[in-house]
Formats: sequence, structure tokens, C-alpha cells
Amino acid sequence: MGAATSWRLTKRGANVVCFDRYSPPHAHGSSHGESRIIRTAYFEGAFYVPLLQEAFGLWRELESVSGSRLLTMTGALYIGDATSEAVVGAQRSARENGLDIDVLAASELRKRYRGHVAHDGDVAVLDRQAGIVDPEGAVSAMLAQTPEVRPGERIDSVEKLAGDFDAVVVAAGPWTRELVPWLPLKVERQVHAWLSIARDADWFAPDRFPVFIRQTERFGDVYGFPTLDGASVKVGRHHDGDFTDPDHIRRRVDDADLDPLRLMASTYLRGVSGHVRRTLTCMYTNTPDHNFVIDFLPGDRRVVVISACSGHGFKFAPVIGDIAADLVLEGSTRRDISRFGATRFAASAEVPDDHHERD
Repeated sequence: MGAATSWRLTKRGANVVCFDRYSPPHAHGSSHGESRIIRTAYFEGAFYVPLLQEAFGLWRELESVSGSRLLTMTGALYIGDATSEAVVGAQRSARENGLDIDVLAASELRKRYRGHVAHDGDVAVLDRQAGIVDPEGAVSAMLAQTPEVRPGERIDSVEKLAGDFDAVVVAAGPWTRELVPWLPLKVERQVHAWLSIARDADWFAPDRFPVFIRQTERFGDVYGFPTLDGASVKVGRHHDGDFTDPDHIRRRVDDADLDPLRLMASTYLRGVSGHVRRTLTCMYTNTPDHNFVIDFLPGDRRVVVISACSGHGFKFAPVIGDIAADLVLEGSTRRDISRFGATRFAASAEVPDDHHERD
């Protein structure tokens, strides 16, 4: 989000300085791991769809100015039973926004997509305007448009920084509460794994296997990608991770993390083994309602706070960066960000530091 904001502000002629405690792109936060899902029939809320539609155009603009390929279009499948949030919500978003989808019964899912093991009662929604964003490539491309990036600099005070600049945008991800301590955010540890696929499992190619989100009773919400290396597929669980703090996250991945992913893959995917080729850890920075924060700091319109994306924000980065540029340069935005106000948490202004590892 900080890289996107820097790009959009620089494009409009602002003098921008971008600070990062590490050297982006890096693997310490939430913007790494080779692939991120981008989709349009947003079951989390139809109000997100206009922002997503605009984001696609901005991703293409970034590809053009950087000469980088950042999007791989695959479509997306939302799979669950007929009453699941993913299936019902995706259809609602499509209906309210005139999106192109297909609704597939279990028999049709088996027929079209051999990589999925469809159980009786499964329903899938195919979202055609969906695919993969390259996160490291995207961050690099955005920062390449920014004249001044200062890696290895930790910011301890928004107020002090605001005294040195005309405006400040806080896009600190899991470190946001260090700078805005009253926001009721919880940081959640997430694990992803690349599992080996059979040599003849050509059905996992990007043009034959859409990215997917499957809602299950046994494993919760799980998701995955087509193979990008011809040898493995990346899978993960959405939420249900341990609460942590960003400076003490457990990076070591063990069988307790991996066994649910292996079992999920053996239950729902065809041609995937339990052999783990590589893993990663990243962090979700969650608001209580899992919607974003995009707003001025209450009481100080020199400071804009963005992100706290609750595990579903990367795909929105260029449009959120452009909204932040609107707020900094114009004091308002034409986009509807009414659901993302920081003041919705005003009643929780005195929030105890309750981040902890789950037992």
C-alpha cells in the first residue's frame, strides 16, 4: 500500500519520500510469496466490486509503465455448498454489478476441472475476471516510479514525521499499531505451502486451473493457485492462524502447520502429494469487521491511515494508493470509502495490547 501510494502521488507531481524499516520488496510483512489472488465477484461485499474493477485498469497501467508482467488471468472458482458465504456472496456481487459468472454443480465442476475433487452437494461459481498478481514484482514496479525510497529506516512517531512533511501516509501493515495504537488491530500468522504435483497432472496449468477459494467445515476457508513452476501448487488457509506481533512472529513452519494443508489437498485436489517443496509465513493485519481502514487520522488531516487489509487487500493496492493520493492532495475522494472510516472504531480507542499466541 505504501509503494502504491508513492507511485500514485509521484504520478501527480508530488515530492514523495518512502520509508521502510526493511528493504522492499521483502518477506517480513504481507507482500511476498510469488502470487496473490485478484478477483471481481467479491463475496465479502458487493461494495468492493467498483474498486476492484478500477484496480484491474491500474494494474495494467503499471504493467505498461514498468514493462513488467504482473497479472496472469486464470479465472477464479469459489467452491462450497449452496448456502456457503463464498457461493452466495459471489452470486450476489455478480448480480448487483452485472458480472460474468457461471454457476457449476458438482458434476460440471468434475467435468471442467480435473484438478478438483468435487463432493456431492458442492457448488462452484466461476468468476472470469480473476487471476494472479505477482506481489514482489508489483512492489518493485511501483517503487521504481518513486524517486526517493529510504530502506532500513524505522519511523517511531507519526506526529514527528508530520512536522517535517506537508502530509504523511501511514501504510505500516502489521506495524500499524506502533504508530496508531488506538486502532483495534490483531496480527495473525499465516502459513503457505507449495505441494508437489504428479508429473502428468497437466490440469494444474494456469490456463486450465483457476485460482480457487473453497469453504469447508473441516478445514475452514482454503485457497490455492495453479502451478507456476510445473512441479508444485501453492495452498493456504484463510484465517485461523495464531495471533502474534510482527517483531516476534514464529517463522519456523512445522508439521502442525502443514498437516491440515496436506490433508486438505488429499481431500479436495487430484494429483497433489504431501511432499512440501517450500513454505512461507506472512501476516494478516485484521480489523474487527475485516474491512479496510482508509481515512484521515481523527483530529489531524495531515495524516492518512491506509491498509489493515485483513488478509484480502493486496489486489486493491493501486486503487487504494490512488485514493490515498486523493486524500493527501485534494482532501477527499470520489470513490465510496464510507465503510472504511477509522472513526468506526472510536468506541474502542483505548484498546489493550492483547496480541498473544494461541494455545
